[in-house]
Amino acid sequence: MNHPFKAAIMGAYAVAFAATLVSPTTRGDQPDIQVLFVCEHGNVKSLMAASYFNQLARERRLPYRAVSRGSAPDSTTVPPAIIDGLRKDGIDVASFHPTAVDAADITASQHLVLINTELPANTPAQGVSTERWNDVPPASVNFEAARDALKRHVAKLIDELARARGLVPAAGIEPATP
Repeated sequence: MNHPFKAAIMGAYAVAFAATLVSPTTRGDQPDIQVLFVCEHGNVKSLMAASYFNQLARERRLPYRAVSRGSAPDSTTVPPAIIDGLRKDGIDVASFHPTAVDAADITASQHLVLINTELPANTPAQGVSTERWNDVPPASVNFEAARDALKRHVAKLIDELARARGLVPAAGIEPATP
């Protein structure tokens, strides 16, 4: 086999592979739709919601991605009980560090979910579809109750986003029922 030809083919594969690494938030030519979850500290409820959202979106092969932010983060880590609870659900957040929400996060998002909090005064959300989940119990008191409430909300939100964009769930996966 001609070695320069083989090198050219291998180079083309390397460029194509690198392109997928440079843009990890795209599937084919369709960019991900970002959903922003915000809770007060950014390391419990919004983290749990974003984690469950991303897990379900991957399972259903939907072009969504969620991020977690805090309206007033007061820590640089995730509480051990939350790390352990999410790990049991197949989600590793041990290296996650909470971040304060800012205007760029909101601008990059098509949907905003406020979980038992409000946005800081300097981060208006004009033009971004916003909803509030004020019924989520504290995960520090009862992880399972918080997890179940967040999973119900997340499944409903993903179903609504998918229907609004004419996307159907992956084969064999039924939409959530309220």
